[in-house]
Amino acid sequence: MIERKAIAAALAVVAVVAVASIASSDAPLVPRSAAASRPTRPRRDVAPRSACEGAREATPAALFYELRTGAFAGSAHPDVGVHIPPGFDATRRPGLVIYFHGWEGCVAAALSPDDAPCTPDGMPRPGADLASEIDAAGVNALLVAIELRSDMPTGEPGRLAMPAGLRDLLRELFEEHLAAPLGCTVEVDGLDRVVLVAHSGGYQAAASALAMGDVAVTEVDLLDALYGADDVFSRWIASQAPRFDPRVNNPLRFVDLYTCCGGTAERSRTLAQRSIDTLAAVGLTQAFTGDDAESPLEPSALAHGVVFKRVTGPHGSLPRAYMRDLVLDAGFARIENYPSHPLRPN
Repeated sequence: MIERKAIAAALAVVAVVAVASIASSDAPLVPRSAAASRPTRPRRDVAPRSACEGAREATPAALFYELRTGAFAGSAHPDVGVHIPPGFDATRRPGLVIYFHGWEGCVAAALSPDDAPCTPDGMPRPGADLASEIDAAGVNALLVAIELRSDMPTGEPGRLAMPAGLRDLLRELFEEHLAAPLGCTVEVDGLDRVVLVAHSGGYQAAASALAMGDVAVTEVDLLDALYGADDVFSRWIASQAPRFDPRVNNPLRFVDLYTCCGGTAERSRTLAQRSIDTLAAVGLTQAFTGDDAESPLEPSALAHGVVFKRVTGPHGSLPRAYMRDLVLDAGFARIENYPSHPLRPN
């Protein structure tokens, strides 16, 4: 096994090579938010005409549903928490962010601006306020937080580990629950980009969804979450390595943000080296960036297809700290700035 200092040195060398390669390239890497990688409709000068296009009644910050196809259906907890950004247009490259909470968490706390208990009389769990982070990014994407074992020290994926488990969950949610508030039915295969975000123990569900979910995932973001399933994530990168070049049409991205003391650093360094080797084999070292020095994430790093970064802050703070930057540069269409958007009710 390569020693920690050797890994850090390797990451630093590759980072320098990547910068040099980018600087000399005729087609430099640029953030997805700045790149016209996908065709889109021209901006409208008038307000949307239908609920499906965004002219709908204001919805609560979080909608909670019980599903037959939930990861742990029948648990007496909501199986999903959903946020519909004001002005979300289901006709214009609709996107999806799927969030998996960690141990002793729940979707209610993930969507809450304040610390909140996950069970009656339970301890308050950190509120991540993910709905506000999605809104602040201004992306045309739904947020679906999937309930795992609520308020329990486990990240087991339940039905998500079954073939097409994620597809079945999304189809039921879109067809039977969200069609009314959205004004139309979103098709799973009609999603433009799908981003999986896992915090801490949520890595098991993310890996299951990636390997078994039967959904075209375009990005995986691990927030101090690489406690296992290394081979699942490594195979995903290796199986489509050329698509991690941000300059191609509809690129993929893998982001691993880890802390000094969350227990994911060594695995992250190891997977970083495997990813370097994979990208080097297809001539894409410039698509990789790695930084094992503890410091805040620079948004420019997210212009790369594969990102490893040791970041500052406590383990529990990462979803709230980084969700906005991640989705802002994930290639989603932007929500039009219609003056008629209603404010979300309190």
